[in-house]
Amino acid sequence: MTVMQDQPDSKSPTWRSLLLVAALGLLSASCGGGDDATSTTTVSGGGDDLMGGGALGGNADTELLADASEVAVPDGVVSWVAHEVRLADGDSLTHAHSFAFVWAAEGRHTVSFGDDEASIEQGGSVAVTANGEHAHSARDGDSVFWEIRLAAPDAGVPPGAQDAVLVFASEPLEGIPADPTASFVEVVIPPQRGETSVHTHPGPELIYQLSGDIIYENAIIGEIQLGPGGIESIPPDTAVQKRNLASTQAVFLSWFLLDPSQEFATGAAFAAPEIEGTNVAATSNGGEVTDVSSNFGGGAEDSRFGASKAIDEDPATEWSSDGDGDEAFLEIGFDQTYDIHTVTVQTRTMGDTAEITEFRLIAADGTDLGVFELPGPNRPVAFDVDVSTDRLRFEVVSSSGGNTGLVELGVFADTS
Repeated sequence: MTVMQDQPDSKSPTWRSLLLVAALGLLSASCGGGDDATSTTTVSGGGDDLMGGGALGGNADTELLADASEVAVPDGVVSWVAHEVRLADGDSLTHAHSFAFVWAAEGRHTVSFGDDEASIEQGGSVAVTANGEHAHSARDGDSVFWEIRLAAPDAGVPPGAQDAVLVFASEPLEGIPADPTASFVEVVIPPQRGETSVHTHPGPELIYQLSGDIIYENAIIGEIQLGPGGIESIPPDTAVQKRNLASTQAVFLSWFLLDPSQEFATGAAFAAPEIEGTNVAATSNGGEVTDVSSNFGGGAEDSRFGASKAIDEDPATEWSSDGDGDEAFLEIGFDQTYDIHTVTVQTRTMGDTAEITEFRLIAADGTDLGVFELPGPNRPVAFDVDVSTDRLRFEVVSSSGGNTGLVELGVFADTS
């Protein structure tokens, strides 16, 4: 069970890039007591020079706040455990503990490692080695910081920080790679249908929502809404995506333990929904295109982007209109009248254009089945209907314009 208590103020500050005074390669960990192994950890700060802003795909902006090339993972069950510590101006705290990221939640924060130190602005971070003694200082006003440690889920407060407040303790991390690297990133998803791509990571990920609301989806739990203070984690190689349908931007933090021999993120796809019955719209089952607004480039229905590509049950092909935008439509006829119970739709997209967000379905006798909303372009979405017809018309209601069209249109009936 994920533990969260005494949530700090989740109001999002103005996030600024990390400023580092420290150089790389500051610390070598001592032989540790407790559950920590011996390691040498590079202390580093983040920035767009270390991770591309589009690292998670879509139109999300990703900033690497800090990373570590070698990480001592404690023995036993391990979670990310975050505590918030407050220091008044001029105060300091010296201690050592398991591997952690330090994040400046409010004000400037200084972390010292012997004769070296890192000064991090609000919203910045630095990694600290396992069992390496370090000092936290507030030198330019009060400082509020988080220490996000690799530790047992029920770990107490960091040593010497008796007044620290628990922010979260994640579910135990699954599938930690051997000799992992660690990364800590901030992701900003723009409003009104901003999103990451669907992707996987070569190690477990934990997400903490800082501000705004997102639709969070992974291949294990499906789709949920995540608001400020919400956290979710996934094991390696799990398809995941974050979408923002709200009118304001959303910001979340993510922590990763990664296999350094693999790419940070790999494109993926969610599985299509399993629908009972027969797809009577498919050409293999007698479905055919009876009308279409246009095909890209004036092509025929069986051309590369012709309308028949929407009913061929091949996710690698798609129908594209010739710039019809919200005026695009497609009509499919069946080999007989069927009692239709489900329609599946996957919109095509060209990133900023061609994505359908709302559509209408109309039966052969003119019955309007209503307007349906698509959450995104990454997989077919199933919609319940109840109509007896031998033909169905698909009409775009709203979109991002341009060459709108479909990857796939499925129409399901019980034919047994």
